[in-house]
Amino acid sequence: MDQAARQITLAFCLRHPRVMILALVMGCLVYVSFPKVKLNSISASSSQSSRYPRPKIYSTTEQDLGMQKIDWMYKLMQYGYQKHNFSPEERLEGTALMRMIEWPKPPNLTVPIQKSSDPSHSRFVILNFRKTFYVGDQLQVMLRMYDFEGNPKQYGGDYFQARIHTPELKAGSVGTVVDNQNGFYYINFTLSWPGKVQVSVSLVHPSEAIQVLGRLCKERPDRVNFKSAFRLGTTSDTTTCNLYLSPTKPLCNFTDIRTGEPWFCYKPEKLPCSSRITHAKGVYVKDLLNGDEAFYFKRGSNIKKPILPNVIDYITVKPSPHAVGVSQECVRGKAMPSPSGYYYKDQWMPLTCNIHRFNTPANIERCLHRKKVYLFGDSTIRQWFEYLTNFLPGLKKLDLGNFEKIGPHLAVDTVNNIIVEYRAHGPPIRFNALSSQDLRYISNELDGIKGGKDTVIGITLWSHFSTFPVEVYIRRLQNIRRSISQLLGRNPDTVVVMKTANVQAHPGEVSLYNSDWFSYQHDVVMRKMFTGINVAFVDAWEMTLAHYLPHELHPHTIIVKNQIDVFLSCVCPTGNK
Repeated sequence: MDQAARQITLAFCLRHPRVMILALVMGCLVYVSFPKVKLNSISASSSQSSRYPRPKIYSTTEQDLGMQKIDWMYKLMQYGYQKHNFSPEERLEGTALMRMIEWPKPPNLTVPIQKSSDPSHSRFVILNFRKTFYVGDQLQVMLRMYDFEGNPKQYGGDYFQARIHTPELKAGSVGTVVDNQNGFYYINFTLSWPGKVQVSVSLVHPSEAIQVLGRLCKERPDRVNFKSAFRLGTTSDTTTCNLYLSPTKPLCNFTDIRTGEPWFCYKPEKLPCSSRITHAKGVYVKDLLNGDEAFYFKRGSNIKKPILPNVIDYITVKPSPHAVGVSQECVRGKAMPSPSGYYYKDQWMPLTCNIHRFNTPANIERCLHRKKVYLFGDSTIRQWFEYLTNFLPGLKKLDLGNFEKIGPHLAVDTVNNIIVEYRAHGPPIRFNALSSQDLRYISNELDGIKGGKDTVIGITLWSHFSTFPVEVYIRRLQNIRRSISQLLGRNPDTVVVMKTANVQAHPGEVSLYNSDWFSYQHDVVMRKMFTGINVAFVDAWEMTLAHYLPHELHPHTIIVKNQIDVFLSCVCPTGNK
């Protein structure tokens, strides 16, 4: 280490008298201790429940849940779920999930701007960076947050994204963050490839901003509104719609009869509710922030802002002397660890199973021969439909007269007897001019599928729920899971694959409506709710976060291609069979 780096490291140690740092400086071991944190006890876990914030241990008895159960049910009752029949298990589950994703809060409701988290003052340090690392080892990074006055933060709750990567190898993997809730964070990585491995950490939102996002979900679920057109003969009208509307004037109740999922529109003055013809997104409400809150959402300052290393941001990893790799097939019903995989030479390598590369149309055609594929969800799973129809010359998209970016869509390969269908999930869905007859809930669609070994189902839903309280999302998933369980009960050979959420860019005010923090909450909930169910997962979250390309709501083709490889490996675990 050169003299400048030595001075920086020593200054860092002296400035942080309560921090433990192990650093080799010109042959001397510098050790400064701090209480309460045991480094040896912090390690990457194969359990999804280890993701940060660390879930609370919760009771599963109604007596212990107390008022928590009332809170969970009360929120849904406010949103039109009065006629839902919640089983005792569902009631307990909802409360447990809400406690699991509870986020650490600042000690005070209002924090002066200068006392909020400042990524430019904060630094991370690689622990034991002089150690000899091998493929398969764990790497630990320590992060200390400071405010804009340069003082150390004394509480946690900041939301970070972290990855390790080797650009020349197009390799990357994500890290697991542990919040010690005192300004210190630890990030754990699994080293999966040899070479020079760099560490990158970004502050997505300071803890103070997350409190604002939480408030918006509770107080302003209408910050994106919806509208429906009504028409009867030559008379037409358009009114506002949403999951909840203030009953200041007559309402049309479009609550789904089978699932009980609520949806309302203001009744047109001169038309009946039965004359509704379209559903569409409305406007994004502005002026949502109070006082100084806008400061917490400044691009280039504290939204997805990189955290710099204290001294060095890389290590050198050597090949493992032991065999490393997996040989198991990708099967349904297995828990998804974190990290679930890594990129190497732009190919996703799961850590739990050996996926196949479907690099030619013939590979995919053999896998999907005589199969019907249903893709339900938002536009990120519509990308799968678009990929398949663009890549397979024999898979012809039928012109149903629907908008390209909305659907529903149907494609057929008459030679290989392949049918692929895409359909958007029911409201809330932020599309333009979707026919009201096409507003179908995934649960109802699943109930109408016979299933069997030649039936493949892909499901995702997350982004369009980001403006609503998480309770709404939990209830939607409970309905979908019930229908999946019934379908698998009728035909256990049916292949069901859940695609997780993915990270995205945060330009302008996007984070107020579609923040990665909202998506992360939904993603954690979905993974937990479908653990133990005989479904497979495509980890789009890690596959977008670990990649070198910029974050986008709709990932680039190379990422979608890797998602398709995982998806088809679950459909055909032995290859092109």
